[in-house]
Amino acid sequence: MSILRRIEKSLDHRLRSIFSAGRDEPGAREAIELYRDALDQIATRATIGKRGDRIFPFNRITIELQAEDPERKAVLETLFDPAQLGDDVRSTLEEERIAPPPELTVAVHYSEDALVEMRIVCERGENSAPAPVPALPAPPPSAAPVAIAPARLRAIDGMSSPPELILDRPRINLGRETEVVDTMGRTIRRNDLSFPEEAHEANPSVSRSHAHIAFDGATGQWRIFDDGSSLGTVLFREGRRIDVPAHAGRGVALRPGDEIYLGQVRLRFEAVIS
Repeated sequence: MSILRRIEKSLDHRLRSIFSAGRDEPGAREAIELYRDALDQIATRATIGKRGDRIFPFNRITIELQAEDPERKAVLETLFDPAQLGDDVRSTLEEERIAPPPELTVAVHYSEDALVEMRIVCERGENSAPAPVPALPAPPPSAAPVAIAPARLRAIDGMSSPPELILDRPRINLGRETEVVDTMGRTIRRNDLSFPEEAHEANPSVSRSHAHIAFDGATGQWRIFDDGSSLGTVLFREGRRIDVPAHAGRGVALRPGDEIYLGQVRLRFEAVIS
């Protein structure tokens, strides 16, 4: 499967996580094509380096999109997530054998009055930090964050390293490999709970960057998020199936006793009584 096909599949997942109609949401098909067109346009900005290799000489990309109404903006915002877009730009460049810059920032702006549907500006700056954003008014006082409630993940089907993991920090990454590297050998992610491919027949069904679990200090809940895995993330709770949408902003809250499926690997989420 080509990188663009994998990206399009991820876009479908993101749309379905927000809109029940998925591709049938008005303007969704055009928005996906616009996203792919943005990646294509960015790749065409590559130049030939001194050694004859293809390089991308910019470290700052700004995309301006026409959003004539709130519905259109909602669809575009679902797809054009700057962090995910940055990852997809790097993957597209590497697929085209174009060396991406060591640091790359992507910003997305929306306008009701834009004269064109999309405008892409690629720039080279001394540093890739995004332009400062005007400070927002201070939010009203809220309740103090809840202390992390220790919990445990334990493998039931499949073999994890370690065999079980205590959740005692804000974020826990789950994936097939301990370290995820890009095509240039750079580490881009570390997984706290990994599933070595050769350790169990179910382990290859886990993606390299499959999912993560994060503690919500406002509610005192652990929540699970799918990070765009190939075979998906599913919960079973009292016999009921709960799908975890890919790249959903809120994820799905976990409860003690939930069984988590990462592909074919099965874990149990348990509370830890102190």
